[in-house]
Amino acid sequence: MEKAIKRYFPIFLLPTLAAFTIGFIVPFLMGIWLSFCKFTTVTDATFNGVENYVRAFQDTIFRHAFWYTALFAVVSLVVINIIAFLIALALTQKMRGTNIFRTVFFMPNLIGWATSGSLSSTASWQPTPPPSISTSGTALPDWSSWCPGSRSAI
Repeated sequence: MEKAIKRYFPIFLLPTLAAFTIGFIVPFLMGIWLSFCKFTTVTDATFNGVENYVRAFQDTIFRHAFWYTALFAVVSLVVINIIAFLIALALTQKMRGTNIFRTVFFMPNLIGWATSGSLSSTASWQPTPPPSISTSGTALPDWSSWCPGSRSAI
């Protein structure tokens, strides 16, 4: 089994690696390159060095937005991780109400899966209608075999 995995590993890796390269790596590198260029379209880009960055950081509105975004990212990262750690710590302690909190906390995940399963099972209970030959000679489904009338059709 391990020989088969090692043997066919590139076959499974190459499509994913190609998609990742085409969809992420190439646009990322082009974005970095274009940030050092002056252009209106990608094909007419001319290299102008760090002039774009110098001009951007000379703009007070950009500097304010940049530092506000950086501060927001750092503060939200720290606060979210501290809150997540405290919740995880509380859920591992033997406290009163821990099971209720776990149930309430994880219920949205369960509701989504339960609803999805319920809808998919009720939506597929009817058999596929058999095709019939119409008067024009094309194969069309015979809707009357499973739909009792026009009032019950969707």
